[in-house]
Amino acid sequence: MKQAPDAIYIVTASPARAEAIQQVMVLRGFDELICMPLGAIDWKAVEPANQPALLIVDAEGNEAALLAFMATVPAGVKPLVLADRFEESLFLACHDAGARDFMVKPVPDAYLMSRVISMLQEHRLAQIARQKDQILEELGVISARSGVLTTNYLLKQLEVAARTVEADPAQDLSILMVAVQGGQSSLLGSLLKESARGLDWVGEYFMDKFVVVLPQTGKRGALALGRRIFQRLQQGPGGGVASGLRLRMGAAEYKGCRNYEELLNQALNQLQAEPEGTFLR
Repeated sequence: MKQAPDAIYIVTASPARAEAIQQVMVLRGFDELICMPLGAIDWKAVEPANQPALLIVDAEGNEAALLAFMATVPAGVKPLVLADRFEESLFLACHDAGARDFMVKPVPDAYLMSRVISMLQEHRLAQIARQKDQILEELGVISARSGVLTTNYLLKQLEVAARTVEADPAQDLSILMVAVQGGQSSLLGSLLKESARGLDWVGEYFMDKFVVVLPQTGKRGALALGRRIFQRLQQGPGGGVASGLRLRMGAAEYKGCRNYEELLNQALNQLQAEPEGTFLR
């Protein structure tokens, strides 16, 4: 089903409630509205490109129906839940199922509209980011396999960073190299980007490794990043390593290195000396 990029689904337990929400939104200029009852959506038939920009859900007190519906919502769709009461277990269940917002009725119309506008803006920014990544993939900057920098582009950035340190030896530069087994490159690429800072560069290092370049950071900072990655893996579903993602890590800093290739070799040597799935020392 083809629809506008900013389409909003209003999912309720009754047509009267759907009409009431729709009327509030139409009066404020929203016209790409699709109303439907709980359980009427076959998400498998909705292509990712045609998923709604926003999902407003009001089960009108039927919490069991609400939770059953929320369990079917794809990860790419962020619902706004209108609940009849606040109950911690219900809130947490909706949050875990991907709810972007949880509002307890009665909700003032102005506040509801402010949240709708804010969530639509987030959706548009996410679309722009995806388009940017697609362009970078076509230019050979971003890898379609993992979502991080390609090896060639990463090495160019590392070379530039090394020259900066050579020009000013007072600056720090370090890298963290990660070897992965288990065929989950996209998962690890996302984890590395989320764990790294905004000034760091995250990229593939050939087929089975990744490198995080940490400007203005010594080896201690690279080791801290490695521990943070392991902690996030252990906190994830299945414990990360137990789910089939097996890692080795090695860290190195530029002090004492003659060039960026030597920096990479130092990190690789430490990586190969580390037992699989352990914290860096």
